[in-house]
Amino acid sequence: MTIVYKSNTGFTQEYAEMLGRSTHRKVCHWEEALSRLEPGSPVLYMGPLMAGHVTGLDQARKRFQVRAVCGVGMAPPGPEIIASMSRANYVGEAPLFYLRGGWAPKKVGWLKRRMVFMAARSMADERFLKQGGSFVAYQNLAPLENWLEKQP
Repeated sequence: MTIVYKSNTGFTQEYAEMLGRSTHRKVCHWEEALSRLEPGSPVLYMGPLMAGHVTGLDQARKRFQVRAVCGVGMAPPGPEIIASMSRANYVGEAPLFYLRGGWAPKKVGWLKRRMVFMAARSMADERFLKQGGSFVAYQNLAPLENWLEKQP
């Protein structure tokens, strides 16, 4: 199984590459996967969250056999995040995972910065929203690593 990802600000890419190293799995950016992987290939799909939706998941489901889905966002992990992701994304029988990435306001446009600031004001301090930060850490990957260990 190949790890396929899309990334806007680099946090999803960082997690995908870390997961690939720790599990010895091939990792492909979405564009690379389109040219290298056969349609219907089994993949673990990773993408950034936008309003609870995993970016690019619908495209990935049309092209590949999505065996698991992982959304990367800036909110602290918890059951409410998984519940929101479950409502916003059709994953069928595939397990759904969440990783806290971070926020890089300098890597996104003004409109997206403004939208995130308005939507996330109550969940994070203003300094984090203005300056950004990363929560990417190897220990966050444990649930995904455990799941991948059981896969062919």
